[in-house]
Parts: sequence; C-alpha cells; structure tokens
Amino acid sequence: MFELDNQLVERARAGDVDAFGELYQHTHRRIYQYIRQMVPTAEDAEDLMQEVYLRAWSGLKQLQANEAFWVWLHRIARNAVLDWRKRKQLSTVSLESTFTDDEDGETEPVEVADWSENPERLALSEAMQEAVRQAVRSLPENHREVVTMYYLEDMGISEVAQVLGVPKNTVLSRLARARETLRRKLRYLVDAK
Repeated sequence: MFELDNQLVERARAGDVDAFGELYQHTHRRIYQYIRQMVPTAEDAEDLMQEVYLRAWSGLKQLQANEAFWVWLHRIARNAVLDWRKRKQLSTVSLESTFTDDEDGETEPVEVADWSENPERLALSEAMQEAVRQAVRSLPENHREVVTMYYLEDMGISEVAQVLGVPKNTVLSRLARARETLRRKLRYLVDAK
C-alpha cells in the first residue's frame, strides 16, 4: 500500500510550495502510469498530468484528511481522464470486432498485428511488455482502471474502491473479469514459449 507523510501533506495544505513539490516527486510516476494506461498517447498523458497537479494544488485546502491525499489525488486524475474523454469523444474499437468505420463511413477490416508468426520477437522482453500494454489498453475502461490501479500502482482493493466510489466486491469482480480477458488475449504469448 502506498503511504505519504501526513506532515508533508499538512504543510502543502498550508500553502508550502516545496512540500507540494515533494508530494509531486513521491506521486507523479504512479499518477502518470495510471493516466498513460487510460489515454492513447504520451503527449495526452503529459498534458493531463499538468492538469491533475494544477487541480490538486488549487483544491488542496478542500482535502478533508491528510491520510486521504493519495486516494484524493487519484480521484482527480481519474476525473481529468474522464473530462478529457468527454472533450475528445474518442471512439474505441474492440479487438473482437472485425470491422471499423473509416472517415468516409465505410467499413474496413481492423488490422491487428499477428505476433504468433514471429517467435523471435516474442522472446524480446520489450515486445512482450508492449503486447501486455496493448492488451490492457484494449480492456473496457472500468476493467482497465482496476488493473492499472491494482497491479501497476500497487493500490489495495479498498483504495481502488474509494477512488472509483464502488463497493470492494465490484472491484474484485472487475479484476476477475479483466484477468480472464487478459488471459484470453495473451494466451498466444504463453503458447509460443
């Protein structure tokens, strides 16, 4: 579980810019990781990072309890992603679908790289990591969120539930479904070994 120094949070809440800078240093990698899993490009993630920390700084005095800083910051990040999506109104394509609409409104086959024909590339750690990242990005948003928070950010089930505002059992259910989907989508990695 991720913990921060409550006195550092208190100093930041009192307007100490240096304390907020330290909080940023302790949290920015994990917040970036979450955002990067939720948006398509690194540029978008970097823009949203700035927005998250600006929102956090301007709303810090409204934080009810120092202990809740991490969950509160993560909720800001989640809301920033949701707001960004509304602004962009991104269309998503399921990897299980076989066709997508192009700019002219016509359907065309979805092209997905077939890694199974090139086992040498599968052996490369970087390629395997990218395949996992892509599989995670292809999950429905509510599954991608819990996977990112739980596995990549090492948040506990209770923390994830707090950030999302859902019961713990909902988080557990989403995790189970996400793991099953990832198992199906990444089976070829295991079979290729």
